Amino acid sequence: MPGSKSASDDEIISSIGSKISTLSSEGKIKLLFNLAKDLKESKPEGKEIRGDKEIAIPVGIFSNDSLGSLEAIVKYLREGCKLKFSRIAKLLNRSNKTIWATYHNASRKMPSPFENLSLEAEIPVSAISDRSFSTLESVVGFIKGKGYSNHEVAAMLHRDDRTIWAVYDSVKKKRGMKK
Repeated sequence: MPGSKSASDDEIISSIGSKISTLSSEGKIKLLFNLAKDLKESKPEGKEIRGDKEIAIPVGIFSNDSLGSLEAIVKYLREGCKLKFSRIAKLLNRSNKTIWATYHNASRKMPSPFENLSLEAEIPVSAISDRSFSTLESVVGFIKGKGYSNHEVAAMLHRDDRTIWAVYDSVKKKRGMKK
């Protein structure tokens, strides 16, 4: 199982540790490069990882009144995270064409980049990839799951409290929490 550590891993690490100190600086750099390459290739499927964290969307991107939820997310991932359209499409479980068109619509509506993003809450990209929920439902469902009230979520997303109530009500129905 990738990522799990066994007794043999400890033995290997221990034996390598003593050998690393004898490597030249160039040898250590090559070793680090190969380890990073191996880690990148063995990352968990479906999760984009930067460093040791999954990519997260700051709620501050929703503070504009010109973009829809998906437009804001795609614009942020493209401009803020410098991801390719194909990678964004894979992360969000959407087609490349949808992502391309969404980005171009968002760029037309809001040509300037996001500035002064609120990091009050962050939403992992994986929380938005479930296509059984709309983008806004995924965002609201995730934030409400963190214990925020409808009013707090509405303030974060620059939406009306009643909109958040209706969206979260839909999320509860889809999750089977409400009959």
